[in-house]
Amino acid sequence: MQMHKLAAACALVVAAATGGPAVAFNPQPDPPAFGIVSINPDQTIRLNVVCWEHVVEGLSPSSCSGELMFHDTAGNIVARQIVRLPPGGAALLDFSLGPRTGPALLVGIDPCWIPDPTSGRALPTVEVFDTQSGRVARHVNPLTPRISIVGNQARDR
Repeated sequence: MQMHKLAAACALVVAAATGGPAVAFNPQPDPPAFGIVSINPDQTIRLNVVCWEHVVEGLSPSSCSGELMFHDTAGNIVARQIVRLPPGGAALLDFSLGPRTGPALLVGIDPCWIPDPTSGRALPTVEVFDTQSGRVARHVNPLTPRISIVGNQARDR
């Protein structure tokens, strides 16, 4: 019984010393919108973004702006485009390795959509397609459960 009272007293002292409510630490940061996407020299990777054009939770649509880019696995930017879109507008950025010069070689590419802090809601997608035929090999969507949670901190206030 004495031990329980001591433990409770210690917990009370620690809580009072911290001066606020306890907050759990999440050791894993938020995941990126996309992971590495592998392409070969016969393929093109395309990053699409569309500016949402519908009212969401009483908020009217607004223009979207930001940067489309691709990184290689070393973090180098291999393609980049700044976009400004009206509601309903769309843009794309393509990247390909060039002609095949040897046996099949997969290269990892990291697609990124970096919205401007004042941007409206924009939805990015990625597709990989055969450069010659245009046949789509892969389509990638980021995790977007509801459009109401896609946006910037400034828009959600």
